Formats: sequence, structure tokens, C-alpha cells
Amino acid sequence: MMMYFMVILGLSLVSAEVLPEELDLASQNRIVGGDPVNIEEIPYQVSLNYRGRHRCGGSILNEKFVLTAAHCTDLEHNTMLANFRVRTGSNHSESNGQVHRIGKIHKHKLFNRNTYDYDFSILELVDLIKFDNTRRSVRLLSAREEIPTGTMLRTSGWGATQSIVETSFHVRAVSVPVVNKSECIRSYPILTDRMLCAGYRNGGKDACQGDSGGPIVRVSDGVLVGVVSGGKGCARPGYPGVYAKISSVREWIYSITRL
Repeated sequence: MMMYFMVILGLSLVSAEVLPEELDLASQNRIVGGDPVNIEEIPYQVSLNYRGRHRCGGSILNEKFVLTAAHCTDLEHNTMLANFRVRTGSNHSESNGQVHRIGKIHKHKLFNRNTYDYDFSILELVDLIKFDNTRRSVRLLSAREEIPTGTMLRTSGWGATQSIVETSFHVRAVSVPVVNKSECIRSYPILTDRMLCAGYRNGGKDACQGDSGGPIVRVSDGVLVGVVSGGKGCARPGYPGVYAKISSVREWIYSITRL
């Protein structure tokens, strides 16, 4: 699900880009091997719509700000503002819930289009989110806090499922363990300190196309650990998902949101 950056995670207008296989992180972000969940279970989850169609996921930081992946917003600024909306409070990515206009996009200035390093963008909304049981902010991991190997995390979204019997129409979620950094580097030599890996050695469970920008939280307390970024294929053995690590940019998030 976050493989260095093959296909902008579901942005069809740029999905034809071909990158080196070892960097194919972003072309796979979907929930594979997971189960349907109700938005009340993951009320921080949002869909980033392009002209009404789902393109990426995101996480509610507060009534005004949403966190997503930089590669999801790597387009001309005016195009983004005119054509993208944030949908909150719905089990479905393209219907129901509340739709919010975007007033400003804060893409991390160090985002690297070749490696997907610093893969973070914060969306500043024009239409504020009204919190209820389907819309809630997510708590953030502390600055520089490391997540031990084996910690169970849960990622969610409307991405491809790789199964004809599992629809991506309804939001889904899957739990995966954190992978040791040295082991992950063997799969992804360009892994940086702004990235973490999660998944099973034998594959089978992962995020995939369309999940990019969405959340991965710690199962034990629901704290946001990362942003779906890329990976080589989806749920492939030996290639865990790659996530942009929240703890590495807490000062940057604070500078924009005061959170």
C-alpha cells in the first residue's frame, strides 16, 4: 500500500505514472483481507472526493483540519480547491454524510515525489465539521514516540479489496502488526525515518489503491500512528504496507493546527 510511488493512490488522473518497481509504494492501497465496519467505529475516517468520486482517505484532526497523504494532493492548487471535497460521517465514500469544501492545502514542503518521504498534507476546511457519533477527531501519537514491533494497528478505507466477493463500496478495516524496521528496509531499501511498516510476513492483509491518505491507528487506544502511503502491490508476501509516521512530524502538525 505504499510503495514508492507508482500510482498516486487512487488519483485516476495521475495513475498512469510508471515508477521503478522497488519504489512502487503508492500503487496498492486498499483494504485487503479486512471486514466491513460502521463509520461510528472509525468516526475520524473521511473520504477525499474528486468531482464526486472517491480518490483517497483522510483523518479528522479537529473541526477545521483533515490529515491526508501529500501524494493525494500533489496537483495544481487551484484544481484541488475547485474539484476536491471532504466527505465525513458516511459508511460510503460517494454518498450520504456531510461534504466540506477545502479552503487551503498545507502540503509538507519536504515531500519527495520519488521516495514519498514526508508524505503528509493537511486540508484546511471552509465548511467546519459538526461532530456527532459519526464524526470525531482522532488523537495523535506523541512527538518522536516509537511503536514497538508487533504492536497491532488498524487501517481503514474504501480502497480496492482484490476480491470479487468483497465490495469497497462500504468502508472496511483490517488489523496488521508493526514490522521491525531492519526487516522492512530489506523490502524497501529507501525507507526513511518518516516511515513505518505494518503487515504480515505471508501477506494477505493490507491497505490498497484508494486507501492512500487514510488512517492507521493503534488498536489498543485508537491513537493515530500513521497515514497510508504506499507499498509494493497489496498484501504481497514479504512486502508490508508503508505508512507515513505521525510522530516524525508532530511539530509541523502543531505549527498549522495548534494540536
